[in-house]
Amino acid sequence: MNPSKSRHAPPRAGAMIESLRGLGYSTATALADIVDNSISAGATTVHIDFTWNSHNSRITILDNGHGMSDGELEGAMRLGDKNPLATRDAHDLGRFGLGLKTASFSQCRRLTVASVKAGAQSCLRWDLDELAANPDNEWLLFEGPADGSQEFLASLEGKKSGTLVLWETLDRIVTVGYTADNFNDLIDDVESHLAMVFHRILHGPSARLKLLLNGRTVAPWDPFMTGHPAKPWTSPVTKHQTDYGIVSVQCHVMPHRDKLSSAEFEENAGPAGWTAQQGFYIYRNERLLVAGGWLGLGNSRAWNREETHRLARIRLDIPNTADADWKIDVRKSKAR
Repeated sequence: MNPSKSRHAPPRAGAMIESLRGLGYSTATALADIVDNSISAGATTVHIDFTWNSHNSRITILDNGHGMSDGELEGAMRLGDKNPLATRDAHDLGRFGLGLKTASFSQCRRLTVASVKAGAQSCLRWDLDELAANPDNEWLLFEGPADGSQEFLASLEGKKSGTLVLWETLDRIVTVGYTADNFNDLIDDVESHLAMVFHRILHGPSARLKLLLNGRTVAPWDPFMTGHPAKPWTSPVTKHQTDYGIVSVQCHVMPHRDKLSSAEFEENAGPAGWTAQQGFYIYRNERLLVAGGWLGLGNSRAWNREETHRLARIRLDIPNTADADWKIDVRKSKAR
């Protein structure tokens, strides 16, 4: 039998990255993915800043984590640098080794990351327009910021450690007819999402993270109204041993509207409203992955979000060893 023949068939850089832009991130879910990296890097403070300048608008994410050496930054900027099947640290919020790149490409055409570790700074950049103009379809990772963008990295100067992510050419955000008012509305949407996704990490005097959006502290939004006197019922936490670790479950019945002030009712409805926010809330390392819905439960007909169940919210805590069983997606926004 003849030995199998093979061919070298690397993906074309420009085409591959353009395809990865369509994974379905919103701006809010993309930013949550970047914040995950900051938390995994030991950051205690993350600054997210939206700067409006029409088609030259930009978004920066600055953290005070332990930073990356030049080699570590190159690995972080490489697509698929980490195998999703590899065992991760129990507190690692990542999985696929794609989040920084895919989340960023979904929103912008130019991604610049600068990082300081032990006082030494490195900076690398992906530029989709440069890749599109490259006839050889090479994977060109540029050193340093683009011309004219050096000043946007100034907030990292003087730091002993930390990382700054810069999004420029926001073509998926600033489209034809997009205005400053739209940009401000987007900031509000992002704040609501981050307040929900990271609420357990942001909460209380022992909070692990301080998150600031355009200089304003993001206050956590607790979907379970913990400690509210009008809550009719909260179950004990039960722990279930599985092949992939322990899953913790706690059930909550939220207060009826008659028991809340108008302000409390609006505040606790959640970003999508009372009916949409019912169901399961799945967490991994206290980071919210899924906010509401019934995960396809039901025999002949899947359960839908209905008015009669809008006060039911169930918290599930899963370990990151459960990612495959729960079919966690790249965006960390769906599970089954």
